Amino acid sequence: MNLFTALLAIFLGANPLEAFEKTTRTALRKSGMTRHSADGVVWFTGGKGERTVVLVHGVNDQAGTWSAVTPKLKKDFRLVAIDLPGHGESEPKEGPLPMRSMIDALAAVIDRESPNAPVVLVGNSMGGWVSILYATEHPERVAHLILEDSSGMAWDLRHVPLFPKDRDEALKLLRLVHGPDAKIPDFLINAVLNAKDMPQKRVLEAGILEWIVDARLPKLTMPVTLIWGANDGLLPLAYANTLQSRIAGSKLNVIDKAAHIPHRQTPDEFLRLFREAMQ
Repeated sequence: MNLFTALLAIFLGANPLEAFEKTTRTALRKSGMTRHSADGVVWFTGGKGERTVVLVHGVNDQAGTWSAVTPKLKKDFRLVAIDLPGHGESEPKEGPLPMRSMIDALAAVIDRESPNAPVVLVGNSMGGWVSILYATEHPERVAHLILEDSSGMAWDLRHVPLFPKDRDEALKLLRLVHGPDAKIPDFLINAVLNAKDMPQKRVLEAGILEWIVDARLPKLTMPVTLIWGANDGLLPLAYANTLQSRIAGSKLNVIDKAAHIPHRQTPDEFLRLFREAMQ
């Protein structure tokens, strides 16, 4: 979270997580992105260029997360940023969130926004997982797959307090996401600890075991680039190296000062590596 945003949230008496979402979505629109909706799914478009880049956020996040990079990306690419089902403004607002619904929503938006040409598909965390699943089902629709600290493989996550029960666990989770040396303000710890009905819980309620990607990875035949934060505590470099080794011809790029969300934590370096991948 941007510190100024969080401090402003405290001043206004708002929930920091809600304030972050509102602020980033406002920034997305100010960067020239236009909101669309159909069949309960919300997405944003903007920019110009021959290639369409589709941006897919992680769990508990939303399209506004990409506002850190859209102002520069839209100068050279046509952008599409989706709110996955149950995230941001997309339906449903309650109940389980099956992975199938995520894939289908992404497919519908891509078909609307780029019906005649394959897209560059960029996914962070669970957004990378959804992107892998989409790419294995529709390989002809993906010209290049960018996986940014992408989840989806079978991996031991017992070290991750997915649902923190106390302040120590909330702090641990935040540092796994933002890096071991990240300065985490108390009010953000409180916000995470008190958060209820997060989409992550609803995704797990729907069941994820059948969607583990290990056996699907050989089906990725398009160019694949991995961009990873060296300080990612959720999915460490050992995970990234394993993922890269299982995708034929893929390349792994590591950002030293980033953790689980490089496009927000080190946006300039993320953009540099993204543009290198596009050459």
